[in-house]
Formats: sequence, C-alpha cells, structure tokens
Amino acid sequence: MKTMKTIALKILLLTCATAALIGCGDSDTNITEIEPTPIPKEDGHDHDDALGKGRLAIADAEQAVIHFFDLEDNTLVESVNITHPAEYLYASPESRYAVAVQRSVDHVEFIDGGIWQELHGDHYDQHTDAPTLKNFTLNDVKPTHYVPRGDKAAVFFDGDQETGANANLSLLSDESIVQETIIAEHHFDTYMHGTAEIRGDFVLTTLRDSSSQSSLPEQVVLLEVHGDHFHQEQVFEETCPALHGSFQTENYIAFACGDGVLAIEQKGNVFTAHKIANPVDMPEGVRIGSLKGSAESDVMIGGSRAGLFLVDLRAEQITSFNWQPEEDLSLISYGLDGHNEHSLIIDNTGYLNVFSAENNWELDKRISLFSDLAEDAKPSIIASKAHELIYIIHEQEVTAVDLHDGEVIGHFDLNFVPAKATWLGVASKEEHGH
Repeated sequence: MKTMKTIALKILLLTCATAALIGCGDSDTNITEIEPTPIPKEDGHDHDDALGKGRLAIADAEQAVIHFFDLEDNTLVESVNITHPAEYLYASPESRYAVAVQRSVDHVEFIDGGIWQELHGDHYDQHTDAPTLKNFTLNDVKPTHYVPRGDKAAVFFDGDQETGANANLSLLSDESIVQETIIAEHHFDTYMHGTAEIRGDFVLTTLRDSSSQSSLPEQVVLLEVHGDHFHQEQVFEETCPALHGSFQTENYIAFACGDGVLAIEQKGNVFTAHKIANPVDMPEGVRIGSLKGSAESDVMIGGSRAGLFLVDLRAEQITSFNWQPEEDLSLISYGLDGHNEHSLIIDNTGYLNVFSAENNWELDKRISLFSDLAEDAKPSIIASKAHELIYIIHEQEVTAVDLHDGEVIGHFDLNFVPAKATWLGVASKEEHGH
C-alpha cells in the first residue's frame, strides 16, 4: 500500500507537533528517552529541542498519496497510498495521525504519522516509526467541517439534499483512533452544512429548519455526551441565520451568522446566548463567515470576503481588524501559529505580517518571504505545535520561518504538486507570560 518517491531538497525544514498513545504495527521503531517536563530557556521560550521537529504530511494533488517528510533532515520518510485523493488533510487532536478527508466519496482515512510518546517511569519514551495507514475509516455523507478542540475532534457530515441523507456528528480522539472506533455520534433529522464546538462533555452544534431553502443552519443546540451518543439539553432562542464558522475561548463559544455573531457564554453548566450585530458600516452583502483566535483572548478574528474584523465578545462589538487591504496591498493567505498566539497574514508583496493575541492582535513584526505574489497565488501556512516555526508551501517549495527570531531559516523543493498539508509530532506545552 506504500510507494516511495524521490524528493529534491534545497536546504532546511520542518518541525514537530502533539502527543499520542499506542505503537504502530510491525514497523521498525526507534525510541528516544526525554524528560517529562522540558525546562524553559532563560528567554522565556521553551523550544523543546528534545521533542524533535516532527514530520510534515503533504497530500499529492494528482494522486491518492500522502507524502511524509522528516523535518530533522528534510528527507522523505514514506509515501502512503490512500483510497482516493485527499481533498482536506488535518492532524488528529494530539497530532499523531493524519486525517485524510475524501469528501466527494464520503470517506475519511487515518494515517499514523509514526511519532508518539509514552510515559515510562520518570521520563517519556519517544517513538519514531514508519507512517502506516490504519484500517479504521469513517464513512458517512459529505464529511466537511473537522473541528479539533483539546484532546478530541468533531467531524461534521453534511448529508445530502438530493439523496435525502441526513447530517451526522462524530466525536473522536487519538485514543479512539487507536481503538478504531468513535467516542459518540449524533444523527440529525435533516441535511445541513454545520459545525460543532466541544466543551468537555458538552458539544454545541447546529440546527436547520427542514423547510428552509438554505443548506446553512440558523440555530445552535447544546448536546451532552451520554456513552456512545448525545442527549439534547438546550436549543438557544437567539437565532443565527446563515450560520457558517465557529470558534471558542475559555469563556465563550461563538458562531458566525449572516447578521452578526452569536456569542454563548459558559458559566459552569449554564450557557447563555447573546447576539452581536454587524456594524452599520459593514458593506452590503458582506458577512463574517469564519472565526479564529486564541483561547485566552475574548477578541476573535472574523474573516469575510471584504477582509478581517475584530469580534470583541465581552464588549459585544465588531470592528475593523488592525490590518486592512489597500490599493496596492492585499491579503493572499491567512492562518495562525501552532498555539494560536499569533495570527499570520501573507500579503501580495511577499511579506508575512505577524499579529500578537497578547496585544489585542496588534502588528508585531513583518518578515520578508517572497518577491511580489500573483493575485491568484495561494501559499498555505502549516504551523508546528512543538516550536515557534511555521512552514509555508508555495507552488513546489516549502519555506521554514522562525517566528520568534522573525526570519526565514530554510527552504526545500518538492517534485510533486502539493495539495493540503498538516504537521504531525509531539507538541510542546503552551507557555504564556500572562
């Protein structure tokens, strides 16, 4: 099931990610002992060198193959065949597995990235195995939104209007992938393009009126996990027409609506909803359709086709982001770092603009990446969860950037056309100075 390809390398690259649980099959295993709790360096940044840099999983745009690169030396470790080309590629909640979503054929597969650790007495044993395709699959109609939160992830299946297939929600973790099962699932009574946010034993997800002409939902429902299924606990009266996109902080869960943002505050087991209306100067026909941010900040970033907005959940207001397109300046790609402490914008002049969550998303630095980019360029941003590094895939080149030092530290070339990508490995603990 595996094929090998030769990759032409250029200089340096990639880095590490999260934890995992049980070993993989009959492949060779290398074991390294590391301390359970790495000690932060004097500069306040824990680089966790002992964890290693991890691996980069890159989907092939032209065939049903996932390529795995060792970020220590930028070499190809393995190319793993999957059933159909991956339309989306994600990391499992603890970053051990690549989640290959094949939406158009109702199929999700899991590939063990091969890097994981287990506690062994007073230290961790870190394993480095060959990537392996798991037998475990998910098969439901139109898997679309994949939402990892903590050590679990929600997979939302949209269903299908034409066939009458209803939407479905599945909850999984790295441990459940090892056991080749899901934790729990919920079946809806209609199709919808929905999403879900995990809050411990609760999940806030979406409801759609079956008589609606839109595939988008308009309400939010609170579910609680009971064994292998969910119980409905509350339907929020505040509506969210044309709901699309969600995110959460320590205090709030937010959903993007056609007319604003629905903010739900949690205090213990009590959830209270309120609506934040779109600003009066928002252009006609524009709405926030995605939400990102930091768990420690109650100011989220809302994405729209007209640019970015700041959504202050506590002050209940939506304002313009601290960076806006200008006549000769436009947003090309957008993302966050591995611990959601910085938002990242690549602009058409080839600069990476870095904004700090700790400073209310103010501009922190600009890093030169490329010469001017074409308007149709779509470089992707892949973040390490072990180091302050990101990897930018543009055309057939990967560029490594050190966010702490604010500089490009290397490149390497690919001899295939890349599609989606994700980082796999053992993640460092988040270090915050506040």
